[in-house]
Amino acid sequence: MVKAQSDELAEDFKKLFYHALTTEQSYQWLRSLCKDVGPRMAGSPGDRKAVEWSVALMKKLGFDTVYTLPVDVRHWERGRESAIVRLGGKKIQLNVTALGGSVSTGKRPLRAEVVEVRDFDHLKELGERVHGKIVFYNYRMRKDYISTGAGYGDAVKYRWSGAVEASKYGAVAVLIRSVTTRADDYTHTGVMTYEGAEVKIPAGALSYLAADQLEQILRQHQNVLMDLTLESFDRGRTTSYNVIGEMYGTERPNEVLIAGGHLDSWDPGEGAHDDGAGVVHSIAAAAYLRQLGIPTRHTVRVVLFANEEFGLDGAKQYAEWVKNNDTKTIRLAVESDGGGLSPRGFTLDAPDSIVQKVRSYREFFYPYGMYEMGKGGSGADVNQLKSTGAVLAGLRVDGHRYFDLHHTSRDVFEEVNPRELEMGSAAMAAFLLLFDQLIF
Repeated sequence: MVKAQSDELAEDFKKLFYHALTTEQSYQWLRSLCKDVGPRMAGSPGDRKAVEWSVALMKKLGFDTVYTLPVDVRHWERGRESAIVRLGGKKIQLNVTALGGSVSTGKRPLRAEVVEVRDFDHLKELGERVHGKIVFYNYRMRKDYISTGAGYGDAVKYRWSGAVEASKYGAVAVLIRSVTTRADDYTHTGVMTYEGAEVKIPAGALSYLAADQLEQILRQHQNVLMDLTLESFDRGRTTSYNVIGEMYGTERPNEVLIAGGHLDSWDPGEGAHDDGAGVVHSIAAAAYLRQLGIPTRHTVRVVLFANEEFGLDGAKQYAEWVKNNDTKTIRLAVESDGGGLSPRGFTLDAPDSIVQKVRSYREFFYPYGMYEMGKGGSGADVNQLKSTGAVLAGLRVDGHRYFDLHHTSRDVFEEVNPRELEMGSAAMAAFLLLFDQLIF
């Protein structure tokens, strides 16, 4: 890279971060998404309102085109929730929430004995002894992993398939310890599956402290009974939408750089970090470049994916649309789905030659606290575009606090720091600009 190009890129990066930190537009957009729209469960009224909100915002910001693509999604709703341990005449209330997609316990509480299970090996060892009982998976998210994402990946299998495995031995319901390392009384929901299950049983998550309490009760008492209510309603399939906005390139308008996040969220909170932050990061990545008069050679396309939380429907159906209908070529797709926390860099799912080329420019990100720039995963949504041959990437943030509020009622606007959020928006814009000017 010649010095003139180097100086210009460094100056454009400086402009982007200054603009983000001084205007705080992403932060205001996120406030509106969280407070004016709120929770955005797939198929819900909030989901429909979020689609309208996104279209209106991108049109207001001057995107050259804004359009939606229909997505077939599952619509599930939670109802009443409670877990009451019965010890003689004493009742102990534990904080619980249904896992996403759980069948209902019905109008009346399900009463059964609770049995503690350490892990799947322990479940197999117990076998038929869990028949007719509520299985309590007391598996803790490990604290020794430096990457909280790795700790989450290790523990989340009990949320995902715990009901399937327990049902094989005749269990009537399952409870997991919430997937978090934070010792508080917030419950963490998340999707689960019944794939491979002959019998579908209800599944819920206890808060960290509730799981601790139940653990102690089971240590001190035998034949512990619980009245479990996890009411839910499967509303079938309905239509949501991927929302897409484009700002056309000046030289290669038919070659596309995608910035994306998912528009849906879980229902207990406002989806501020997961993934409202990714939504506004992606919109800002395009808008900030346009506002600063920094032209892009390639078309920048913002994709807000429907229903990531309940099975990646939006991303999967978008990938099919790209394969069969898209008239443009996708060169890059970068995703933000780690929250509005301090950016630390990007990971790339790309050939080694591309990764090394990007790494050769990593010092341009150093002044902004971003040092991670290497091979790795991208994101669940953009990963569906792997067959296109595009470079896939993911924004990496400081995730040490992310799983404190992930999928909880704490995931609200007030938990987002404006500087951290805006640094992520500028980082996404800078990453697009790097690829636009120097990689392709």
